[in-house]
Amino acid sequence: MSLGGSATTALDNAVASLTAGGVHVVVAAGNSNTNAANTSPARAPSAITVGASDINDSRSSFSNYGSVVDVFAPGTSITSTWIGSTSATNNISGTSMATPHVAGLVAYLISKDGNVSPSAMETKIKNLSTKNALSNIPSGTVNYLAFNGITA
Repeated sequence: MSLGGSATTALDNAVASLTAGGVHVVVAAGNSNTNAANTSPARAPSAITVGASDINDSRSSFSNYGSVVDVFAPGTSITSTWIGSTSATNNISGTSMATPHVAGLVAYLISKDGNVSPSAMETKIKNLSTKNALSNIPSGTVNYLAFNGITA
């Protein structure tokens, strides 16, 4: 899910209802270089909240951070589909570019291991992540870089 704004219980409750129903919800942490605990749906406890990293394994300068961020994924200069260009692609940066990496990881893990509860999936993603690989991580923020667990 790639939307956000001020903290709102309505959006937080919607995420809680979805995950209570077994839906995996992956959300962008936001792009204001501030504590994501002050934004929704990033602060929703049952969502998997994703911050952005860059090619140098550093937290992207714009990425929100804080205790509600569960994992980081590539989010700087990501080639994505784009309307209005001759190639239909564009290089875009944002936690909205990082979030699909983790949503895809959720789908991959479901296809590989079967479906599990949203909380078990969050734990699985954190356990698979590469720890302490990122620089520029503020205090109180996890240093987890999303990883699918496949080694060559």
